[in-house]
Amino acid sequence: MPIDRRSPRGGFENRFEGAVLRDALAILGGRPCVTAATEFSWPPIGDADIASVVALLRRGEISYYGREGAVEALEAGFCDYVGARHALACSSGTAALHSAYFALDLRRGDEVIAPTFTFLSTVMPLFVCNAVPVLVDCEPDTGNIDPAAIEAAITPRTRAIVVVHINGHVCDMDPIVEIARRRGLRLVEDCSHAHGATYRGAPVGSFGDVSVFSLQGSKLVSAGQGGILTCNEDEIFERAVMLGHFRARAFDDVHTEAYRAFAATGYGLNYRMHPLAAALALNQFSQLDRYIEGRNDNLGRLSAGLAQIAGVAPPTPKAYATRHPFYNYKPLYDAAALGGLDRRLYIAALKAEGVPVEDSTSLPLHCEALFQTRDDLSGTYGGEPNRRCYQNGDLPNAEAYAERALRIPSYTEPRTGLIDQIVEAFGKVARNVDALHDLARSQAAAARRAEHEDAGAAVIARR
Repeated sequence: MPIDRRSPRGGFENRFEGAVLRDALAILGGRPCVTAATEFSWPPIGDADIASVVALLRRGEISYYGREGAVEALEAGFCDYVGARHALACSSGTAALHSAYFALDLRRGDEVIAPTFTFLSTVMPLFVCNAVPVLVDCEPDTGNIDPAAIEAAITPRTRAIVVVHINGHVCDMDPIVEIARRRGLRLVEDCSHAHGATYRGAPVGSFGDVSVFSLQGSKLVSAGQGGILTCNEDEIFERAVMLGHFRARAFDDVHTEAYRAFAATGYGLNYRMHPLAAALALNQFSQLDRYIEGRNDNLGRLSAGLAQIAGVAPPTPKAYATRHPFYNYKPLYDAAALGGLDRRLYIAALKAEGVPVEDSTSLPLHCEALFQTRDDLSGTYGGEPNRRCYQNGDLPNAEAYAERALRIPSYTEPRTGLIDQIVEAFGKVARNVDALHDLARSQAAAARRAEHEDAGAAVIARR
């Protein structure tokens, strides 16, 4: 049944002889729309996952020092999937990003253009490389880095660009690659949200000089904790190996004479992936295509329904995104379409209907304290003269995106009944928006009365 975009007046008029009809809002005493189970957990751990981990335990494979076993197989799988010559398994996505930046030989004061709307791990390793992150604004509809903002931020100190395919939305890589090549800049792809995504038919991770995938527990390919770095250039790969690996692994993979002299010690860190994590990731990797297909079935259906409803814009992949994995499902709230209804009340009404919706609380990085102060007290980076300090309002698209974004679980297994009920609930809230405005006015009046009474009580107490 098509969703009625209109919002009939009088949410309290849906009553007859004391019975609450189906369209009365649950927050006002009506029946909730969503009756199906809404639980969602990730990753799905099955017998094959358990067996793969137990098999390693039985063989005593609990630590690797060289390129071997489950780690070697996982790296080979990512090389094949991305089309890269080299892959390096790391203990986390953050470790892989640190390795990527180190591999590019960034020096103190070098600037790296990065999106402000991203998880902190995209940018924080730059601090320990003594490079300067230059945060730029995003596209208003996807949250992805804006290519025009990249171009505008380039200075003589710029050495690299990092892009993030946020929430599975594929960045517009053609103009970004063109900017990087024309300006002689290195390009890093953070694909942590986008396993299996494609841009004009090519896999993400195949565009950067170096690319990184997180394998943390919520990712589409999960190791619990872990990361993968991929690249084609030998020197990038060897420097990444040298940062977080040593002895056997460095002797296996470092062949350049200048670096091989230090292979026994490496450059000080231990970023090796645990074999049990690699075994889990290998089995999850084999399910990636099925996971993406399931999410597209469910969340494509959800998007088609929400597209017909006032007040909410479903996450819509761009035409160049030839495969969208729906890592996160984040529709955007449009308060203006519902008469300026407060977002918190909108979410509360949806929750009352049983919708598993949450406020997406991620702040753009430029709004975090670390990026708004000159000295972060770390003792390592605070004195950098080229350090950028930001203020709220500097990058408005990212701030607006963060304020509008909602989160609904990325259902993977068949959930048609639940999806249809969620769509029904969004439509019901939109149809009854006037009742919510009435509720908001009554709540505000009650708050004013309470404030007045408190003030009166305080006056009496002072007498």
